[in-house]
Amino acid sequence: MGKKKLVSIFIMFALVMCLFAGGKGDTAKGSLVLRVFNAKGENAVEFEQMCNDYSKETGIKVEAFSVGSGTTAIELLRAQMSSKTPPAIFSIRGLTELPEWKESGSVLDLSNVKHQAFAKLASEIPESMRLSSDGKESFGVPFNVEGYGYMVDSQMISDLFDNAQSVKIIKDLRTCSYNDFVSFVSAVDSYIKNPSAAKVTIKGNAYTFNAQKTGRAKNLTGVFAFAGSEKWTYGDHSVNVMLNLVLKSAGDANAITSAQIEQLRAPLQAYMKNIQFVTTYVGGLEESGKRGRDLINSAKFGYDQSVQAFADGKVVFLQQGNWISVNIEKIDPNVGARSSFIPVKMPVTNDMIKTGMTAEKFNSSIPIYVPNFYALNAKVSAEEQEAAMDFLLWMHKPENVQKYVINDFKAIPYNAVSSLEISDSFSKSIMTYLDEGNFISNPYMGVPKPWYRDDIAAKVMENFLIKADWSDKEINTFVDEAIAGLKAKTGK
Repeated sequence: MGKKKLVSIFIMFALVMCLFAGGKGDTAKGSLVLRVFNAKGENAVEFEQMCNDYSKETGIKVEAFSVGSGTTAIELLRAQMSSKTPPAIFSIRGLTELPEWKESGSVLDLSNVKHQAFAKLASEIPESMRLSSDGKESFGVPFNVEGYGYMVDSQMISDLFDNAQSVKIIKDLRTCSYNDFVSFVSAVDSYIKNPSAAKVTIKGNAYTFNAQKTGRAKNLTGVFAFAGSEKWTYGDHSVNVMLNLVLKSAGDANAITSAQIEQLRAPLQAYMKNIQFVTTYVGGLEESGKRGRDLINSAKFGYDQSVQAFADGKVVFLQQGNWISVNIEKIDPNVGARSSFIPVKMPVTNDMIKTGMTAEKFNSSIPIYVPNFYALNAKVSAEEQEAAMDFLLWMHKPENVQKYVINDFKAIPYNAVSSLEISDSFSKSIMTYLDEGNFISNPYMGVPKPWYRDDIAAKVMENFLIKADWSDKEINTFVDEAIAGLKAKTGK
């Protein structure tokens, strides 16, 4: 074979290899799949649409896995993280879940990333909103700021009283005492059973019911929606309100002392008193609810049924957060557009409070905090990690925050600025409490989850909700066991 022919063959071979290598590179890039675990089932459809839009814009395939509404996400996340195709981005519920992923080496410390643009985003997260157990590390980008309380539809108040009084009534309910709230609930319950032009007093102001049921008031079956089959609704959230009497934040709760645990006795007594009060006035989709086996039946008093009951005007109050706005809008957008929050009222006295607040201030405030963070999986490839950072940067472009986080998810951005337009009624209500400084925090995310889920919520479900009445002795035993359980689980 001639020398020139050998050279020609070599050149042709080299060109083929270059083309093959180039093709292989394009295929590798094209085959990259960015997997995202979304713990917010309420925005599952909207979240997937956002991922599809990102794929169309960038060419990067994104697979979103969202849990169902009201579903506990942690077991599903564990399964995903141990699979052959784990997510590069996953949700962490604050300090409650961080230790598990730190210990397994599955969560990336964002304070050390080399991606310059993403490092800047991470460094600009306010210290009070960082996912950190020591204040130095940072393990997540806040998804949003959330708040919760009793949702109330202004039209329902108008139909119970009249349009001229509704705004003032809701304003008084926002800041009234627990005793005033109890009187109001009792009066509404009496009206449901026997309507008349009776009066009720809130903050010294007398209001008169409409003589006859009208509008949405005709639908009422009770005062409160109550998801008795969902332990987290009266476990996590109701317990969290009372933990705020002793602990200011999740960080404080993470470092709780034995003395502080003892200070929780009176708050837990008050928590049980309030559960007893609320479950006396439950409304369902078809009829009123009573303590007993039915109240923990998921087909009658589950998450979805409680939301539906509120949207359908079967109840006056639903204890929920602004994250549920998407679900309510799907049922009846008019209800979502005219609803707002009042605080979850509790039988609190000044001597119970160890954080410097007063009972009046406490019952005028709602919990507002960062509930979920986007974390990066430290065990996926560097390429997937970089793709994950690019995705989160794209999500946090102002135009995308407006389109997806605010407009589609109905969420409040953790770094909201005045140029963003928040039109969702629930989010606007949360912002009002923020602006007024009337908010408490999320200490429940700093105590062991098995405590408020098993020692509190499970026992309330199994030992109390199924019975028509409870004795003081039973409540005292419950509180003693809850205190002992927290000491055992925290090693105090």
